[in-house]
Amino acid sequence: MKIFIILTSLVGTVLILSGCIGQDSSEIFDDTLVIHVTDISQINEALANGPVLLKIGGQCQPCRNQNPIIVELAEEYEGRVTVMHINIDDNPEFINVFDVYAIPDSYVLVGIEDGQYVYMMRDGTTNIRCECAKFTGLTDKQTLVKTLDYAIEEYNNK
Repeated sequence: MKIFIILTSLVGTVLILSGCIGQDSSEIFDDTLVIHVTDISQINEALANGPVLLKIGGQCQPCRNQNPIIVELAEEYEGRVTVMHINIDDNPEFINVFDVYAIPDSYVLVGIEDGQYVYMMRDGTTNIRCECAKFTGLTDKQTLVKTLDYAIEEYNNK
């Protein structure tokens, strides 16, 4: 319990220092192709239809810089990948679900096995440990494209 409190305090401090808490948490994306997640069931339902690109962020500058890349990917992968966003300011309960220590954090999810999410890693392998498959900080489009292509291939081969 002590470790949980310390970790939660640490995450809160990182978010405050990065400028992501206390700012206006109005809509981050205007594009209707990016689904705003407020409940874990939204992710689970989307995974039934294929891979999910999930971006977790707030209003800090790195998060804002990641947003146009996420919107571009949503447009380019429409119908093949569900692109989702969690505003961590409004939904802090996801911090523990996805082991968020810094933002933006992005993940490519490809399924659920035994109640755990399955993540696509950069090298095209899968893992149930999100910390092994996360993209922390501003991530270039090509890196995400490569991982999404692996995820689509994985989904099509099921």
